Amino acid sequence: MIKNKKSLNNQTIYQVFVRQFSATHDFNGVTAQLDRIKALGADVLYLLPFYPIGKAGRKGSVGSPYSIYDYRAIDPMNGTLEDFERLLAEAHCRGLKVIIDMVLNHTSRDSVLLQKHPEWFWHDADGNAGNRVGDWSDVCDLDYSDKGLVQEITDTLCYWVKLGVDGFRMDVCSLVSEKLWKHAHKALHKLNRNILLLGESVDLGFVRYLRNCGCEVLSDSQCYDYFDVLYCYDIGRAQHSFLEKKGGTLARWIQEVLDQEGRYPADYVKARYLDNHDRKRVAEFWQGDKLKSLWALDFYLKGMAFVYAGDEVSASHQPSLFEVDEVQWNFGGDNDISEFIARLAAIKKHAVYRDGVFDAAVQGEDVAVCSYVSAKKRSVGVFNLGESFVAEVPLADGRYTNLIDGTRVTVRNGKLPVGSLPIIIEK
Repeated sequence: MIKNKKSLNNQTIYQVFVRQFSATHDFNGVTAQLDRIKALGADVLYLLPFYPIGKAGRKGSVGSPYSIYDYRAIDPMNGTLEDFERLLAEAHCRGLKVIIDMVLNHTSRDSVLLQKHPEWFWHDADGNAGNRVGDWSDVCDLDYSDKGLVQEITDTLCYWVKLGVDGFRMDVCSLVSEKLWKHAHKALHKLNRNILLLGESVDLGFVRYLRNCGCEVLSDSQCYDYFDVLYCYDIGRAQHSFLEKKGGTLARWIQEVLDQEGRYPADYVKARYLDNHDRKRVAEFWQGDKLKSLWALDFYLKGMAFVYAGDEVSASHQPSLFEVDEVQWNFGGDNDISEFIARLAAIKKHAVYRDGVFDAAVQGEDVAVCSYVSAKKRSVGVFNLGESFVAEVPLADGRYTNLIDGTRVTVRNGKLPVGSLPIIIEK
């Protein structure tokens, strides 16, 4: 495990779907934009699966990158191994870590592993390899009761680490047997003591459903034994219902964030996404200053900030998982918030967001007032998602600088007038 996991709370993940990212749809298209990604404030480059995709039961004309044919190969659409190694080298030269997506709950229905070792897969009552739950017609679930599979997958992970990757994002890690995580965790840390492991843990309702179906499913608390960072799907219902304007409230979302403080280890870290490849783009529902306020709040919340490529230009279209569906870049337009996100990422690197005690509350219906307090510093963030408001803030009366845009704001009688743009103050 990373020794000082709290330091991850200062960092930003940038997610890239390689075939959707550029006009060339390959690694070279990502390498060409590394300077821009670094300037955005990213610390970690996370690549969606780039392996060959199975043909059996394929969805769409290109198929899902999560239906993997061969874990140790590269889909020619994405480039060559040499292209990938050049991307790694160029990213490392810029101080960017690179983590890659591994899908270890299942493979494609015609995968190399299924052809060679059908005994390593789950079979239904009729003896057919398949998937246990869900509309995943293009995949077959792995069965980790065989030690041979545990070793094979561990060897595969070690193969990529030896090539130079800095860690992994593990797809639906809650569904994968703890047998693998115990074995692989030890082997990976022998190769790289600072390897970064990001786990896609799952929605609590899905955990209950799968357990009722007789499946082994790990809770987030169990996953923290093996992973440095987990997704915040544990509070997904409250978060998504608010972000996608389905009746959720800001107060419920923020309360769920606070509840995480008492639910997990003291050094827990969450990946704070507003959207990702599985969710609709947040810009479909929020625009203008309110969208900026959401991004400022997201970066301010305790955890690693998470940007999905295209968010920096307020892309509102969710790229298809099954087609070539390139991000529509519009740099320099009114919706380009690249400099705004870069400023948030720079603020997030301040020590108080690593060492401080986090707190938050909602005033009225639409204003989140958050804070961090450490031995040396106090930070207060005010994020207004509604109309103009006068917020109560834990600051002495006086004039302060808003770190986001450099403007001066005044606290009088413990109150701060808030317009449409977010405010972050440190003292």
